[in-house]
Amino acid sequence: MDDSIVIKPQTLSKGRLWTALIAILLGQFVVAIDLTVLNIALPELTRDLSPSSDQLLWVVDVYSLVLAGFLVATSSLSDRFGRKKMLLAGFLIFGIGSVLVVFINDASQLIAIRAFLGIGGAMIMPITISMIRSIFTDSKERAIAVAAWSAISAIGMAAGPLIGGFLLEHFNWHSAFLVNVPIVGVAFLLGMFAMPEVKLKNPGRFDVLGSVLALAGMVALLWGIKHLAAELAFDVPGAAATLGGLALMALFVFRCLKSPHPIVDLSLFRSRTFSAGVIATMACTFALAVLLYMLAQWLQLVNGDGTLESGIHLIPMSVATLISSLGAAALAMRYQARHVVAAGLGLASVAMLMMFFFQDDLSLTVVIVSTCLVGLGTGALAIGASLIMAETPVEKASSAGSLQEISYDLGNVLGVAILGSLASIIYRSELGTGALRAMGLDGQLINAAKQSFAATTEIGNMLGMPELIQRGADAFNQSLVVTCLAGGIIILVTAIVVWKLIPKGLKITEESNAEVPSDDRSLPASGEGPSVDGGDAGAAQPEPAGGASSANLDDAKMLPGAFPVPAATLSRGGGALAQSAAIAKIIEDAGIGVVNVPLDIATLDRMGEMCNDLGIDVTTAFIVLAKKAVEEGRLPLGLPADAGCSAEDLARIERNVEALDEGRGVMHESDDRMRTWAPEAWADYRSWKSQDEDVHRLVKTLVASIESDGAGAGVGDPRPLKAGETSLWTRRIADDHLLVYRMDGDDLQIIACKSHSTMAARPL
Repeated sequence: MDDSIVIKPQTLSKGRLWTALIAILLGQFVVAIDLTVLNIALPELTRDLSPSSDQLLWVVDVYSLVLAGFLVATSSLSDRFGRKKMLLAGFLIFGIGSVLVVFINDASQLIAIRAFLGIGGAMIMPITISMIRSIFTDSKERAIAVAAWSAISAIGMAAGPLIGGFLLEHFNWHSAFLVNVPIVGVAFLLGMFAMPEVKLKNPGRFDVLGSVLALAGMVALLWGIKHLAAELAFDVPGAAATLGGLALMALFVFRCLKSPHPIVDLSLFRSRTFSAGVIATMACTFALAVLLYMLAQWLQLVNGDGTLESGIHLIPMSVATLISSLGAAALAMRYQARHVVAAGLGLASVAMLMMFFFQDDLSLTVVIVSTCLVGLGTGALAIGASLIMAETPVEKASSAGSLQEISYDLGNVLGVAILGSLASIIYRSELGTGALRAMGLDGQLINAAKQSFAATTEIGNMLGMPELIQRGADAFNQSLVVTCLAGGIIILVTAIVVWKLIPKGLKITEESNAEVPSDDRSLPASGEGPSVDGGDAGAAQPEPAGGASSANLDDAKMLPGAFPVPAATLSRGGGALAQSAAIAKIIEDAGIGVVNVPLDIATLDRMGEMCNDLGIDVTTAFIVLAKKAVEEGRLPLGLPADAGCSAEDLARIERNVEALDEGRGVMHESDDRMRTWAPEAWADYRSWKSQDEDVHRLVKTLVASIESDGAGAGVGDPRPLKAGETSLWTRRIADDHLLVYRMDGDDLQIIACKSHSTMAARPL
């Protein structure tokens, strides 16, 4: 278990684990269907409550606006108060809000309840995926769980119209809300008994200002975009809201980057794999949101379906998505993740593009075939979600969850706004003012007909003009296929970008998290150090195998971070000062620990000179160092990798370098790339396959990262072996092992991939 989080209970039976997943999936499903189920109920709701046009827009939009605005705050708060508590509270709010709908009698009350439901949704959506990351420690099981989560999200959005249509066939519009109650009720009960509590051990202070910036920025940005899209013209309120939202979000990003305890950890984007997952999610949601939005209208207005029938015609797409999500997870365990994701997105792109070639004869068969292929292709997004979670340290799962959900929300809103606006422009252009005038319509009716195909149909029925309805249907078909063309191109470009970003050779069961451990487990990066999570500074650490360290200190124990000091002088509450019983008692009562650190005279004199320049004494300097380490959660220094290497390891590395220089390397071709291994390194690499398959896979992933990112970048905390030299590099494989390598032009040479325990920093 990760030391930076607290899970109670620490172990779960398989039955309890999968029951917890059912509760999580039910919560995700109810939030997903609420994004689309209301669209079917709008006509009846409008007749009952008679909202103004502005109120109707707020009824539709306020849920997603509030949800997006609170995502960051709820994710961060869940780390402090517990992810289980936050999730159960979200279920409770969703259930209460859904019941309150029965008692409303005007549109303003419905808007308030939709906002209340948005808060509940924000407490559910990011926590579901972060909870999966926390409780599923087995990478294969987690891949299956994330695939199920991704599938249930897509199915919920697609099933919303079907569920809404069925309910409205038999009940009134209140049922579109009341359907949430039994679902969240079951989720609440299962979650209460099956889910463990998960929270961070030391989360730091909650950033109130950061959460306010995120809330105001997201709401202003999304509302401004929606408003401009609705007006289809430059509008001062919409432009002001959009620009203001962008400015607030820029301030939010700046604050997160500068804060020692950011409310959202944007450093996750340093990972190419994490970025690929977010890009895939946002771009595909961007393209697919408008497809679902327009298909619902096409099925009812052009194909003549009823509300229930139109939902039924979307079932094949939901089934295809479910099959694909689970199938893609299985494929990505066997084949490279980049190939599976890119192939899936490529299939979805082709499926959307194919509609363009049927623009003159767009039939229900073509639509169903195309949407099924889209569902099969976009099931690969489950792999994107798996990569995001596999790349994320468990203590940062809430940040990853909020960023993933924000990418969903932004993709959805921007897709409907931008591609929806494109569809409106094409529809108006295809309808043609001249053609409408030739049919005898006046200016007022022409403007009304251009608002939407629904308005055109209503005017055609009112005036008894089937030719007007047919022209509107042709114009709507054209707007649909051109929009699908644009969406298909976007997904195709996304497939290429994601394929480039995901490291070669990575499978979803090969966790980047294991390859690149979170800060508390990795060698200190430049200017950083291992995480300080507490513990006894003087506790005995493992003896270095293989003799003295590179500092030639005999009889060495290891300080946190594997930096050796003589064992005889390492103590807490000990040393000459603590030998006096009276002084020791005073120190103990004051809660003060004493650590005696020996320094050579030259180093001590030089440090004294530096402290004099700063106006402090040496003791104060050590106190400042300790406090800074505790506050920042890491040692504020960095050392080259050889600081933790034994003399035996350094001798072995030198021996292997000589073997390569003498041409005694082993040439090995894999993934169309030729690599050279020192003989000992090659033997160690092959032995890993039988000794520890996980380490063997990690070595392969690190090698792929070196070839794609360069010697000094990418995963595994790359650092020079020796200070000031960049001829030899190291990357972290596991707690006790480093990969040592060098680049000869574009050729990679592996020098070592096995070491003794002092070769890498050990967690506290």
